[in-house]
Amino acid sequence: MPMQDLVQTFHDRFGILPPEGMLPTDPLRPFDGTAMLVGSEVAHAHGVALGQDEIGPFLRTAPEGYLLVGFWGHGVQSHAFYYVRVDAQSRVYFRLPHGGVYMDNERAAQRIRVFLTRYFAIEPVLRTRTTSFVAVDAMGEARYRLVGKDGTKVELDRSLLVDASFEERFAPVLPPLGPRDVS
Repeated sequence: MPMQDLVQTFHDRFGILPPEGMLPTDPLRPFDGTAMLVGSEVAHAHGVALGQDEIGPFLRTAPEGYLLVGFWGHGVQSHAFYYVRVDAQSRVYFRLPHGGVYMDNERAAQRIRVFLTRYFAIEPVLRTRTTSFVAVDAMGEARYRLVGKDGTKVELDRSLLVDASFEERFAPVLPPLGPRDVS
């Protein structure tokens, strides 16, 4: 599956193009046996981590350069959009529910659109203000761990998919917000 197919499916399902910074410029290769899941060469060599029970081992062992993105599911209800990445500063694992037969997929798409838009808007700031961060939001379970350059730590075990309040939750490691326009 070419990247343009993934981008088009992302747009068709969520009503936006992938946010800036989400997809690499290097091509990603499809995984055999999956309709719409692509990954970096590192992800192909390491293997996919698709289930809840695989998140812990992924966080401990996935090598830098790992990137997995796309749609995958099994059964009638366990379907999700995946964005999984490891780089020198961060480990990100998003498994966001979408596509199951009994899901309100329109509502799920709207939540994912807001979540990803807000996350990728704040990620460049996290990169300048933290030494490391872990962001896991997977089917209602979550784990966020940020370490600021000044040593400040933010730990959150609550999903942000429904409210996507990254700025509020990560405030201790973010620059102070300027005056807000209340008009």
